[in-house]
Amino acid sequence: MKRFLARSLSVLVGAAVLCAQPLIAAEVTPVLLRYTFAPGLTNAYSVQIEAQGEAGREAITGTFVVSSRAVGTNLIGLSLRGQLRPKSVGGMPPMMGYRPGASISLSAYTYGYPSQEKELVIDDQGKLVRQAGDLTLPIPLGQLAASLLQRFPAEPTAGWDVEEDVFVLDEPLLQGPAPAFLNPQGGFAFGGYYPGRPVQGVLAAGQKIRIKVAEVTPATVTLQKTLSLDTRMLTGSEPRVSATGEGRIEFDRALGLPKRVELECKTVAVTENLSRRSVISLRWQLLEGAERDKAISPPPSPAPETKFTPEEVAKLQEQLNSDNPGTRQAAARDLSGSRLAMPTPELLARMVSLASDQDDALRHAALTFLANHGAKEHVPLLIKGLNDPDSGTRATIAKGLGRIKDPHAVEPLVNLLATGQSDQAYYRPSRESAAADALVRIGPAAEPAVLALLKEKNIETRCQACNILKQIGTRKSLGPLKDLTLNPSKELSEAAAEACRSIQSREAN
Repeated sequence: MKRFLARSLSVLVGAAVLCAQPLIAAEVTPVLLRYTFAPGLTNAYSVQIEAQGEAGREAITGTFVVSSRAVGTNLIGLSLRGQLRPKSVGGMPPMMGYRPGASISLSAYTYGYPSQEKELVIDDQGKLVRQAGDLTLPIPLGQLAASLLQRFPAEPTAGWDVEEDVFVLDEPLLQGPAPAFLNPQGGFAFGGYYPGRPVQGVLAAGQKIRIKVAEVTPATVTLQKTLSLDTRMLTGSEPRVSATGEGRIEFDRALGLPKRVELECKTVAVTENLSRRSVISLRWQLLEGAERDKAISPPPSPAPETKFTPEEVAKLQEQLNSDNPGTRQAAARDLSGSRLAMPTPELLARMVSLASDQDDALRHAALTFLANHGAKEHVPLLIKGLNDPDSGTRATIAKGLGRIKDPHAVEPLVNLLATGQSDQAYYRPSRESAAADALVRIGPAAEPAVLALLKEKNIETRCQACNILKQIGTRKSLGPLKDLTLNPSKELSEAAAEACRSIQSREAN
């Protein structure tokens, strides 16, 4: 059965048809559409996604900085950096997180990897040549970064049709279309609900898109877009999942990039036990003027902190011996910050004693102090603190071990990565975790232990290892990483390939 399904998927992939058929549009002169995205240029877009379903109404929004570069002589590379966040709207409150058997809430897209960079490589017609880090959206929006672009035909046109075979996730997740779904064993980037996430079904579907050139000016071209999607699997006489949509695209002819993309869709899922209906809209808007400048400008540097004077430090240190628990806790919290020029040996010794205190607040403050100000002689105590139940304290200690750069911390930090740091039930921590950053700061001395992580079962752990080796790896890492480039997980194979390219470039210089 598995072999039959695999052959069926291969046949469907090969059967995908993209055709550009001119439509009759006498009122509009055919126009040639091409993306340019000038190399070295940075733009910014606002994006908003809004959904209305049985559970209520909700929206997410964000700002994405889009940087372009030339890739070879014929391709354009785009990197999108930004973060989605919930937006308050009227209606019922959104579902938070994921519950088995329930559809995905839009708020779930603000969890997991909110700041992960999304990368696209396209030709001047908008054909995707490479894609990495993209988020998969509810049916039929496809994927976040890719939804900014509409593929154009080769010749001047007044309109065209596209028919293709695509793949989407089955009820209850209802996401896609996405190329990652071609391989059900590949580890999809559809929210990262782990551990305990059951295997999800993938449905083959037919998608039709019709584009009509609605208006042409010397500056812009406005396109009208309609789409429909129907899965091959039926429930009775109806497609198991279907969707329709209408929208407009405003394209800047001078800049060679989209100024606005709007799409509103209706999706219906019908199974033997339920039917689920939703309306979802997507809107990209190019930012200009002051809005653009604000989006692409780096955040202002924080004002320098005022250091404690020696007299203030002495007073706080005295309060650590108070009979009042609240006074001791407040003093420890104040001292655990970075507002110290140089702690005295006596204060360091006092914090060492408090690092084993039964009072959680005192213990956490002392461990934070030693992570910020300790030296190599404090590494064994900090390593022990990596087992503290508080995830924030563990992350602070990991940063401190990275600051000290003692090789003795490598194995404990690797173990922390292997076991995970997240206290949340439904998503893994960001790849740029404190433990990973600490191993990067320690450098090549951490390479052998990080290589061992490539054999872990968890995909995200192995991706973290690839990202670390991308920055500190040597030729010793190339063999194991090249083996992983053939892994069926798209995310893992791409992370391994990126690491190989970085190491090879570093070794060549």
